[in-house]
Amino acid sequence: MRLCINPNCPTPNHPDNDNYPTCQGCGTPLLIDDSYAVTQLLSDAGGFGVVYEAIDATGKPKILKILKQDLNSDSKAVSLFQQEAFVLGQIEHAGIPKIETYVHHHLEDGTMLHGIIMQKIEGLNLEQWIYQRQKSPIAQKRAIVWLKQLVEILAVVHRKQYLHRDIKPANIMLSPSGQLVLIDFGTAREATHTYLAKIGGVQGVTSICSVGYTAPEQEKGFAVPQSDFYALGCTMIHLVTGKYPLDTYNPDRDVFEWRSQAPDISEEFADLIDVLIARKPTDRPINCEAILKIIKEIEQIDQLESSSKTKAKRKLVKRAIKESTRRPTSPVLLTVSVIVAAVMGLSIGTVIKVSALGQFEEINIQLPVFQQKRLTPYRFLEAHQDAVLDVAISPDGKAIASASDDGTVKIWDLVDDKPSPIKEIKDQGGWVRSVLFLSDRQIITAGQDKNIKIIDIASGKVVKTLSGHTNLINSLAIAPAFDLLASGSYDNTVRLWQISTGKLRQTLTGHSDRVWSVAISPDGKRVVSASRDKTLKIWDVDTGKTLHDLKGHTDGVTAVIITPDGKRVISGGNDQVIRVWDLDSGKQLFTLTGFESEIGAIAISSDGNYLFSGSKEKPNFIRIWNLQTKSAIWDLIGHEDLVTSLAISPDETKLVSSSQDRNVNIWDISKILSTTPLPPKE
Repeated sequence: MRLCINPNCPTPNHPDNDNYPTCQGCGTPLLIDDSYAVTQLLSDAGGFGVVYEAIDATGKPKILKILKQDLNSDSKAVSLFQQEAFVLGQIEHAGIPKIETYVHHHLEDGTMLHGIIMQKIEGLNLEQWIYQRQKSPIAQKRAIVWLKQLVEILAVVHRKQYLHRDIKPANIMLSPSGQLVLIDFGTAREATHTYLAKIGGVQGVTSICSVGYTAPEQEKGFAVPQSDFYALGCTMIHLVTGKYPLDTYNPDRDVFEWRSQAPDISEEFADLIDVLIARKPTDRPINCEAILKIIKEIEQIDQLESSSKTKAKRKLVKRAIKESTRRPTSPVLLTVSVIVAAVMGLSIGTVIKVSALGQFEEINIQLPVFQQKRLTPYRFLEAHQDAVLDVAISPDGKAIASASDDGTVKIWDLVDDKPSPIKEIKDQGGWVRSVLFLSDRQIITAGQDKNIKIIDIASGKVVKTLSGHTNLINSLAIAPAFDLLASGSYDNTVRLWQISTGKLRQTLTGHSDRVWSVAISPDGKRVVSASRDKTLKIWDVDTGKTLHDLKGHTDGVTAVIITPDGKRVISGGNDQVIRVWDLDSGKQLFTLTGFESEIGAIAISSDGNYLFSGSKEKPNFIRIWNLQTKSAIWDLIGHEDLVTSLAISPDETKLVSSSQDRNVNIWDISKILSTTPLPPKE
């Protein structure tokens, strides 16, 4: 029977659902992504998701995980849910369930649900398996095989720079083949520079806690790779004793007294479990490879018959356990005062020292052998002598123009890897704050001298000057198809110009402070302006009248764009928030938050699905958002100061950014977007 997943449906298992495309109880479409029919509810006890069984068009069973409807507006919950799809999409391993697709399912009332379709792992999870055996402990031989499988799975996860953060029997499936499968990656965390910086700054991050399995440092919001080892050790205690780990815990001694509950476990294997659950991360193995080495030594002991050989081998195991926690003899020690600045330079073997604050004990966190994941620019254009305030890309996608407070505009070759500008246009009358291409042969500039100039690139000569503003011009927007140019100025006005004649069409007044950014709608009928007065205004181009005042920002609005479909306005400002508005009504639709500094620039892909934001937040100065899920999907690291402008090439393979650090960076965004498992869907 087809099951309806509308949480408000009065009869989700209506007997007539098999005969209709929509639920006969509420009218919601029954097929998910036009391909999957839900057959039964498996669990709704999870904190974030509801789990169903579904079948595809061939009748093959799948797992459908749906984010609970009341969490759709919670950006953090959406991000955690999205994280599971992202992590699973990055990893190929028999012990990791394969993700098939990420879906958006619309209910009858228009509400959208987030969902993940993934491989169904037949069998029980280990918590169910233990109870099915009346909590009978497992033998050491099985325990070693399972621990080895789990560590091998975790090694793949860690090499992809993720921490699972919620290993426990309930999150480990036993497949019919005997292969263990680690599930529930919704709490996985990427070991990025920002995350490590937060640890170093003792700010903490979201605490994911499964009582009895979660490491002490993770309970305080400071999960590290060794936190997964702690959870692994507690899981093994549960398996070899048949008891919930806390049932063996002695609070007076602050230790797990589990060995007496597992008399058939060898001393060497017990030592390994105890080193996994050491209180401090630095007393646990440095990485998965160290654990696997110990397991190999224990397996060899089990194959020996001679007592003397066994004794000698046991010494090797104890030595291996001791060496598994050994850190470099000359570590680079970073204190709290310098960690945020120094974290960008972390290397293998670096130790982070977190000083005691309140009751948080001092710990030394040893990073495992990770290849630090970051996306850096593939080209750095360094020639300006002052902050670069704007960049533009030519219509043919072959050239870049950059405008700077050093008084110059530089033209760069975007196609060939040339480090120097191919043209420099000087004497612009002071700071140049805005530049755009009128054609492949002409640019338009504006800045400190209050004038707008149309310049021939080849000769560098001014073809036409548009005068009228009484203060610095900070922003330009162009609509060539409508012969329209808009300019925003520190004189608190927006001016509309006819490009072909250079004549002023309208002067738009109403802002009480500087206009920092302007945008023109795709149909050329409306202009939106952003101001230091904390507001945006939507103007009618023909009449010059204000259609809507957009109020919501709590500080100056620095950047504004209109989506390619002409339906929404997106703005960013010094209040560290991106706001999305309806262009027709002027109503605020939603916000994107999580920034730690002002926003200097925004740009959007041609399909309107991906937003790029530039800020001053170290080290992730540029962030990419999936507007379907309202979640950040990537951070770009490369600038050293506020990002002032972003431009996307016509073929959408490159992103060009400018910054107050005087540099222009070029990024390959085709590679970025191709790695996200969340393709936008209508």
